[in-house]
Amino acid sequence: MIQLEGILLWLGVGGYVLSILAYLVGLIFKKEKAAVWGFWFISFGFILHTVSIATRWIVTGHPPVIAGYEHSLFGSWFIILLFFTIRIWLPKIELFGIAIIPFALFVLGNGIMTASVHEPLSPPYQSNWLWVHITFAWFAYGSFSVAAAIAILYLLRVGIISKFLERLPEPEILDDLIFRFIFFGFISLTIEVGAGAIWAKGLWGRYWGWDPVETWSLISWLTYGINLHLRTTLGWQGSKAAWLTIISFVAIIITFFGIGFVVGIHTQLL
Repeated sequence: MIQLEGILLWLGVGGYVLSILAYLVGLIFKKEKAAVWGFWFISFGFILHTVSIATRWIVTGHPPVIAGYEHSLFGSWFIILLFFTIRIWLPKIELFGIAIIPFALFVLGNGIMTASVHEPLSPPYQSNWLWVHITFAWFAYGSFSVAAAIAILYLLRVGIISKFLERLPEPEILDDLIFRFIFFGFISLTIEVGAGAIWAKGLWGRYWGWDPVETWSLISWLTYGINLHLRTTLGWQGSKAAWLTIISFVAIIITFFGIGFVVGIHTQLL
C-alpha cells in the first residue's frame, strides 16, 4: 500500500506537469485542443492525487494532517480543487491552470522533500477541532494561493505580453475573482484561528501562547484584513490591488514554509 501511494502520487505529478506544457502550447500558439488536453491532464493528475491521499488515509487511519509531507499532500490537493471550482464558474478559463498548477506543485514539492512517516495519530491530536482547524487552514491558504496566481495573471494580462493572454477573461473579471478568493480565504482563516484556539485550550491549557505559527497566522489574518479594507473602503483595484495581493502572500509563505526554522510547539507538526 505504501509503495502504491508513491506510484500514484508521482503519476499524478506527471499529469500536472503535462498539463502545464499543454497549456503553454495552447496559450502561445493559440491551439484550442492543447488547452483541452491540459484540462484532461490536470483531471488525470487530480484523480491519482486523490487516490494517493485515500491510500495513505487507509494505511495511517487518519487524514493527512500531521507533518510537512501530509500538509503538502493535502494542501496542494485543495489548490487543484479550487481550480476546478473556478472552472465551474467560468468554463472557458482552462488556461488558469498555467498559473495555479505551479503553485500546487511548489507546495507538493516542498513536502516530497521531507520525510514521509506512516503512523497513527497520537491521543492528543485525536480531536474533532483538529479536523476543523486543518481543513479551514487549507481552504484559507489554498484561496490565498489562487488569488496570488490570478494576480500574477492580471499583471501579465494588462502588461507587455497581453496579446498572448487574450483568451483569458477581461482584467475586470480577474480583479473580481482576486477579491472573492481573498474574502473567502479571510473567512476561512478566521475560522481556522478560532478552531485552533479552542483545540489548543484542550491540548495545552491555553487559547493563545504566541507560538511562532500562532503569531504568523495572526499576522496573515491582519495582512489580508488590511487588504480587504483597502479594497472595500479605499477603492483599491487593478494593478495596485494585484501587487498588494502578491505582497500579502509573503505572509502565507513565511507561515507555511519559513516557520519550520524556528522552535515552537507547532513546528513538530509542520
